[in-house]
Amino acid sequence: MSYTERRPKGDYRWVPETSGIYRLYHGESIVYVGQTNNLRARLTEHERTQSYWGSYDYKSTRYVTTRDRKRMEERAIVYNRPNRNKT
Repeated sequence: MSYTERRPKGDYRWVPETSGIYRLYHGESIVYVGQTNNLRARLTEHERTQSYWGSYDYKSTRYVTTRDRKRMEERAIVYNRPNRNKT
């Protein structure tokens, strides 16, 4: 599974309403990594409540268990070291 191409904030037409891992960017830096049961809804919520990011990418985890998805998120946080994730 790989991440999609980066898209600008507000462009969610291709984002599925399924579970996944997502990364938020400020410029070229990954500033936040998250996981959700509904990618489109979560990105829309971030847009309404958080102003620190301008683009995103994601990977769908439709056929991955919640437990495994949370592990994937943890690994992505360790690997990318985003400054907006609480450790």
